[in-house]
Amino acid sequence: MRGAFVVVALLACAARAAGQDSFPDGPGKDITVRVCGACHSASRSAAVRLTRGGWQDVIAKMVSLGAKGSDTELAAVLDYLSANFKGDAPKPVNMNTARAIDLESVAGLLRKESAALIAYRTKHGPCKTLQDLKNIPGVDFRKIERRRDRLVCI
Repeated sequence: MRGAFVVVALLACAARAAGQDSFPDGPGKDITVRVCGACHSASRSAAVRLTRGGWQDVIAKMVSLGAKGSDTELAAVLDYLSANFKGDAPKPVNMNTARAIDLESVAGLLRKESAALIAYRTKHGPCKTLQDLKNIPGVDFRKIERRRDRLVCI
């Protein structure tokens, strides 16, 4: 769920960058934009949909990375994101075709780790198992291990 925290920052920052146009009106919109809105583009985050639990994890990660907000504000952000960017339980991500945003939000990789994985698979071809990803330079395989129930190589 670490990557999901990045998603919340992406989502919120996107709204500010796009004049808040990509965020639907509703209670908590302004707080969400203010708390989360200093980092990422709307086009990158607008497609992200998570369950309430997923958004809780994202918000907790963003707070651990320095996002500022009172408990009341963070609850409003959670309510806003859960209502306006809701999704079903996540489908497994195919590590052979995943875009960087999916590697970050679902696999929990940092941007530089996602780039390293994509460069590696481009050069060396697709993985057959998640274990094949263990030796990619610049990727913390422990993150993949922790999310192996949501990741596949097909």
